[in-house]
Parts: sequence; structure tokens; C-alpha cells
Amino acid sequence: MKAEFLEALISNELSEKHSEVVKKALREDRDLQDAYFDQMEMDEALRLIMPGESLEEDDSDFCLGVLARLESEGAGNSDRGFSRAVLTEIIEEREGIRPIRWPDLMKAGAVAAVASIALMFLLQTIIFRDGNVDEKQAGFIAKVEEAENVVWGLDTADKLREDGWLKSGLIEIESGSVKIAFNSGATVLVEGPASLGLETLNRAFLNGGRVTAEVPKAASGFAINTPRMNVVDIGTRFGVEVDAAGNSEVHVMQGEVEVSRSSGNSVSVLLREGLSLRADGRTRSELASIPYAGDRYTLQLGKAASQVPQLHFQFDESSGAAILDSAGSEALDSELIPGADMNGSPRRAPGRVGGGIVFEEGQQLTTPLSSDFRVEAPHTISMWIKIPPRIGGQENATILRYGSEGASWDVSSNMNPDNGIKGALKVNFGNGYVCGSSDIVDGQWHHISYRFLGGDGVDPTSHIHLFVDGSAEPISGWGSSSVIGGRAEAFTLGRKDSEGFSGWVDELRIYNDAVSTRTIQEESKINNY
Repeated sequence: MKAEFLEALISNELSEKHSEVVKKALREDRDLQDAYFDQMEMDEALRLIMPGESLEEDDSDFCLGVLARLESEGAGNSDRGFSRAVLTEIIEEREGIRPIRWPDLMKAGAVAAVASIALMFLLQTIIFRDGNVDEKQAGFIAKVEEAENVVWGLDTADKLREDGWLKSGLIEIESGSVKIAFNSGATVLVEGPASLGLETLNRAFLNGGRVTAEVPKAASGFAINTPRMNVVDIGTRFGVEVDAAGNSEVHVMQGEVEVSRSSGNSVSVLLREGLSLRADGRTRSELASIPYAGDRYTLQLGKAASQVPQLHFQFDESSGAAILDSAGSEALDSELIPGADMNGSPRRAPGRVGGGIVFEEGQQLTTPLSSDFRVEAPHTISMWIKIPPRIGGQENATILRYGSEGASWDVSSNMNPDNGIKGALKVNFGNGYVCGSSDIVDGQWHHISYRFLGGDGVDPTSHIHLFVDGSAEPISGWGSSSVIGGRAEAFTLGRKDSEGFSGWVDELRIYNDAVSTRTIQEESKINNY
């Protein structure tokens, strides 16, 4: 039966005679029932975002942002399905106000600003149901932290780097156990045999097997979807299991989660600690309570070793021009010193934690680096920063440089709206760049960090992760280039011309490693009052 008949039935456009024919077919054809439920969900989403009489300029920008995110998720790709959590997550990210749940959208129409004809037609190409992960999606979104007697499926090798970083896509574990840390900070332990789709830095799809998830506050909203249910974290520890028929169950060991069916009767249920639910193939039935069995789930493969920076500048000295490294690195006897041709030096001031330092435009501090520091090698740089709002024609306000002219990583606050959100954290290598989405030029303290996964000749856009205040940054703009290997040679804070930034800096750390998200999140909590 053609899809047009289902659409006409839902829209009450069929005659009584034809309606009975379609309804009779629905009662007898399971595939047609699934198609009907999919169409119902699609129509509900489209009604929610149908355009009104006018569209304000801000709404238009919002629409374009949602469109860009939908396209980056693979919208329009007929080989990929979507869970309903995908649209919710995208809109929540663009709204940037508060977590939005699918029932909220149905009740309050919270996404009316998305209403545009272009978006409506794009959404008509998307089916909101469980589906396969787009295995061609660029970037590394998680890392294997621990593994015990693990045997990987043959197709998983394409997504796993030697250092443990994983691309988005489907991973198969034939036996053994593996702990995977997502870029959001959520951690899952997967027990083989299992099939897990890594979709985004905060969402996975469990096709089969058992996983245990531990989710810190910064990663709240982490989702594990299955063929039968969607499980969305609200700050917790929980286990999910899927059998060979796709039947799914969830057990909450700590905190609470929001659970709904993937299709059919999709009313959400708030599930608290010590409770469990199951979803089977009867799509119109409610989620069923089952005996709690949280003791079947574990995260006890071991704790990742603590990571120590090679350089750590606390800026707590009370006097003197030089600023000493307090990490005790044997790589060099390091200190940040003012450039010889500067007009004055950054001054000392209260920092985020203890003492700090204040830059004015045109001021810089620099230190040479030993041969242990290379621009193509994995590394992480983090710091607390406070930049007052400003009006001006700068394209970038340079915060730091790691490397030398022609082969360096340059960190700045983006001042050019053509490159991404104005005021957002931006990292360049040559002509390539990645721009975040949070405005850090607001006069408030922010913990910022970027993590490079390493690689000579790689495109930095797929190997860079940005973080602001402990949360992974959605990307608002990017430009491709190629990383050129070589010694870093020097590290510089500020810049001695009009492209330098003005603001406060504290607790600067440089790691010769792509450190874990948990490490970055712990740094962002320091005296976080």
C-alpha cells in the first residue's frame, strides 16, 4: 500500500469506504502498522514546527542553525534512521537554555522558532525511529580506557585508532569487556558479545548486549537508545540490556533516568534508583515493571591513571617578572617571561584560584619548549580565563600560541561572525580552524580547553575537541587544513600587536597527551562557586 494512503488517513482526507479499506490493511499487515506509526510521529513533529504568519530574523538564524546540525547528523541520507532523541537534542543545543524533553515539546511547542518551510521539507526526508549510525561521520567521539580479554568484531578495526580513540559508527565486541569514555564525560562498560552504535559524543545505540553507564553532571542528558526504548540520563548510573529479539530493559543503580518506547506507546516514564523497566515487541503496550537486578551491572574494570601536566603555571608568585612552572617537569626548567620589545608587562591580580595575571592588548609572555613538545603530537591545553566584552574590528583576540610561526596552534576568542559564533573559543592551525558555540567574552570566569588527538598530516577539524566550563563544545564553524609536524619550539600567552586579547588568566596547564574528558571536567570544578 502506498504511503499516500496512510497520509490521507491521518489527515482525514479519505472517504469512509476508503478509510475502512486502509484500516483493514493496517490490522493485517505488521509492516504497514510500523509505517503508520512512523508517519504519525512525523506528522506530530511537522505540526509542532509548521511556520506561522511571519518569521522574525532571530528565528531565521535559529532555523539555519538547526538545519546545519541536521545535515551534519546525516539528514536526508536514506541509509540512516533517526531516533526521536536526535531532533530533541539538536533543538536543545541550539536553544541553549535548558534541557528539553520530547514530552515538553509536545505539550508546550517549545520549538516554534524552528518554523520554516525549508526545515519542514528537510524533515520530511527523516524517519524518527531507531536506525543505523552513519559510519562515515568524521571525528573521534569516544576513547577506549580499559579492556579485559576483549575480542573485537572484524569491522570495528576501521573505527579504532591504535591509541584507543573511536570514530562514530557501529562497534562489535565478540567477547570480553571494554570501558569506553565518551567526549561528554559519560562512561560505559560494554560486556561482549555486544553491538553498540556510537552516534554522538553524548548518545549511543545498543543493538544487542549489555552496557553499564556512569554519567557525571556535566554529561547529563546522555542517551542510550535501543530497538525498543530510549533511555535519557538525568545524572545517574544505570544498566541497559538488549536480547536477540531487540527486547530491552533498564535498571537504575543511582539517580534517575527518563525512559520511553522507541515507537508506538512512547509516553515517557521517570525511573528512579532501584527500579527497572522492560520494553518488548508489542509497540502499543506500556513499559513493564520487572524485578530490579542492578547487581548484574558493573564498572569495575579499573580506574584510569591520573594524568599530570608537563607544565602548570599557577600565577601565584607575589612579585618578580618571571612566572615559574609548578609542575616540576624534567623536560625543561620553564618560566614565562615578558618579551623584550614589549611596552610593559602583564600585571599580577587576583585569579580564579589564588593569584592570576591580567593582560592588556599588545602584551605577551613566552617560554621556549624542549624537543619533547611537538605540534603534531597529542596534547591538551587548559586554563581559566576572563575576558571583558568589547566592541571592535578584530577578527580574533589571540589568547595563546603553541608552536612557531607557520606551524602553530593558535587559541583565540572568535570576533568574526563569519567564522562561527562571535566570542566563542576558536583554535587554528594554519588556515584550518574549529570554533565553539559558547560566548566566553562576557566578563565572567570560564574554564577553556582544547584537546588534539595527534597525527601528522591530519585535518584538525576531525581531531580537535573544545571544552568550555567542563562541557564539550558544539561546533559553530570550521575550516579544513593539514597539520604540519615539527617541534613546537615555544609557548606564548597573549600577542604583541593589536590582535592580542585583554583579560585575566589563571591555572594554565599543558599536557603532552590527549587527556580524558574527566580530567578536564575535574579541573573545571576547582573552587567552582
